[in-house]
Amino acid sequence: MMCRRTAHVLVTCFIPCLILLLGNCTQMTAEEKKETHYKRGLAYSEEEKYQEAVIEFKNVIQIDPKDANGHYQLALSHLKIGGITDVQSAYGELSKTVDLDPSNQDAQLKLGELFLLGKKPSEARERAEIVLASSPQDPKGHLLRGRSLISEKEYNEGITELKKSIELDPDNVQIYLDLARAYVGLEDFTTAEETLHDALAKHPDSTQLVMALGDFYAIQQKSDEAEAQYRQAIELDPNNEGLYVKLALFFQAYQKYDQAEATYQQLAAQQPHSEKPHLFLGEYYTYMSRADDALASYKRAMELNPDSAAARERLTNHYLDTGELKLAEELVNETLEKDKRDSMGRVHKARLQMATGDIDDAVSLLQKVVNDNPNLPAAHEYLGIAYGARQDLSQAATELSEAVKLAPNKVTARTALAAVWLASGEYDQAIDEAQAGIRLNPRNLKAVRILGAAYLQKGEITKAKKVFEMVIAQVPQESSSHYQLGLIAGNDKRWAKAIKHFEEALKGSPDSIQALSQLSSIHLAQGEAKKARERVLQQIDASPKNPLFYNLLGRLWMQEKDSAQAETAFKQAIELDANVQTSYMNLAELYRQTDRTAEAVNEYEQLVKRNPKLVSGHMVLGMIAEQQGDYEKAKTHYTNTLDLQPKFAPAANNLAWILAEHDRAGNLDVALSHAQTAREQQPQEPHIADTLGWIYYKKAAYLKSVSLLGEAAEKLKDNPEVQYHFGMAQFKKGNKVEAKKALEAALKLNATFPGADEAKSTLESL
Repeated sequence: MMCRRTAHVLVTCFIPCLILLLGNCTQMTAEEKKETHYKRGLAYSEEEKYQEAVIEFKNVIQIDPKDANGHYQLALSHLKIGGITDVQSAYGELSKTVDLDPSNQDAQLKLGELFLLGKKPSEARERAEIVLASSPQDPKGHLLRGRSLISEKEYNEGITELKKSIELDPDNVQIYLDLARAYVGLEDFTTAEETLHDALAKHPDSTQLVMALGDFYAIQQKSDEAEAQYRQAIELDPNNEGLYVKLALFFQAYQKYDQAEATYQQLAAQQPHSEKPHLFLGEYYTYMSRADDALASYKRAMELNPDSAAARERLTNHYLDTGELKLAEELVNETLEKDKRDSMGRVHKARLQMATGDIDDAVSLLQKVVNDNPNLPAAHEYLGIAYGARQDLSQAATELSEAVKLAPNKVTARTALAAVWLASGEYDQAIDEAQAGIRLNPRNLKAVRILGAAYLQKGEITKAKKVFEMVIAQVPQESSSHYQLGLIAGNDKRWAKAIKHFEEALKGSPDSIQALSQLSSIHLAQGEAKKARERVLQQIDASPKNPLFYNLLGRLWMQEKDSAQAETAFKQAIELDANVQTSYMNLAELYRQTDRTAEAVNEYEQLVKRNPKLVSGHMVLGMIAEQQGDYEKAKTHYTNTLDLQPKFAPAANNLAWILAEHDRAGNLDVALSHAQTAREQQPQEPHIADTLGWIYYKKAAYLKSVSLLGEAAEKLKDNPEVQYHFGMAQFKKGNKVEAKKALEAALKLNATFPGADEAKSTLESL
């Protein structure tokens, strides 16, 4: 019997030996590991698991960086995945492949195709010639060489190459398509059509050829023949959803909207269990501004496939676009609970933040998404929009330009970019982008408005007028276009025409203070003060809760020297909405003009004494003190107001102005913070735009300054200081013509306003 100690010694000796033996048995050489990864990669590729294949082929080249086949297979996997990033990776791997193995002809040809895709035809031709040098009868080599020559507009030589390719490979449909395109490039439309018919005689069941012939007829404006070809393609392949989409888009281009809708519905009937037809329908209804139908389609898509990321994305976008923020938030939360790094989920979260005024948080989040996924158009688009909301127009233009580069047919990105160019004073670029947005969607009213506004800013009145007239021909109640046409008519003193357009603008937008103000101005210009007041009262009956209408009424009573009626109107405006800046300005000005400042101060001090939390009381006292030049007292009242209501826009704006203009410390950063708070709360208020723009001017941020001050100057045309601010910003930005125009307008309104001396000296320098 063996003692325990002896047995322990034997076991202790035996185990290391066993481990050593097993280790020797399972130890693989680097070559064997490489072979294992390579075979796994091929297996994954056959199963169409390309992401997994990429990992395996990366392991191959990590073990052996000079393995040409590993680089080649990795390139093929990236190409199968698709997408910009993967195509870029494929380009790199194909380049390494041909460097290591120039005899790999397929790699040479695929690299050539990528050069063509990247608009580098001469580099593509070099790859074709490498292949043809060793294999002069290679049809793909002749095809690539022919396509590269045609890209360089060497049509005749390119056609010769394509014909050689057809002789060597008559069953390759793609060659016929390229040959037909070459003849179109030569404007030899007869031969182009014959080429397609010859190809169809050999390949009558090719949907590619049938669709190409349809496209050819569409180019020739032969809509009936084009439609027949597209329908024939659907008959050949009734389950190909892309064919239905092509036909529907064709109908949309010809404004045959009922037939476009019917085509999408035909696809839905053909594929009753697929969510995709309903997504197409939803996009069509969105295009047609049929929000309820779009919503129903997106919901139906979600019902058919609750796991569809595309359906969830479209539905979330719809809720965000239509202001259904709670419903959007529910979907965003569900998406991010599944994957907190989901790119579109984070983009949607940023859109929610923008909708609730959290612009800085949105910018921060979108910057992270762009860093993680630099080729996601939506991330760049909404980052650009967020920068625009922050008046960082240079960054906005950069991001939106990148979005357009990544997705040239994205209507919303092009329209947003057009708006940024317009705000930046880059009117030609605004026109280009607006026209691109209109080409993509002729019903894009926002782009049309931008186009008209850009023409107006350029002084091309006839073109602007034509744009706005085209809009109301299509949409008779489009108020913005009527308003602009009213301004154009008013400038020519065609009062009856102007009144007609302003009245139409009010029908479409009953709360439009701009249109109502213009009507009042026309009546006053014609000596009809009573008629002006009556028209305002009529609109108050239609929109009784609009404080701006009461402000307008009060100003009209001030012109009649009826201070009691004016005071009543201004106080009604404050009672309706205590956040409106203009109401306090008007009331304080009324007290100044009627020498009732002391009486007003006493009244409001008593009110504040009885109710220390009366925001409007502190606000009026602050404005009276500011009018009297007692800026320290005004600062105290505005600060008290903000202590009570931290985001009270009028107080934040006025405090920002005092800090920027009258504070000894001159703390522009604190002033900027207050002005930004005011702007976030009231983005449409022109006095706030003026304050924020002037602070940016003082900080030498002239691009932002011009945008904001231009907005204020457009809305406050009778305010000399605002016109002066805009003129100085234009001067600093180098826009001398615009600067001169604005400064002259300021001095014409009032030759002694604060800043008049600088306006005069600047004009002299111009």
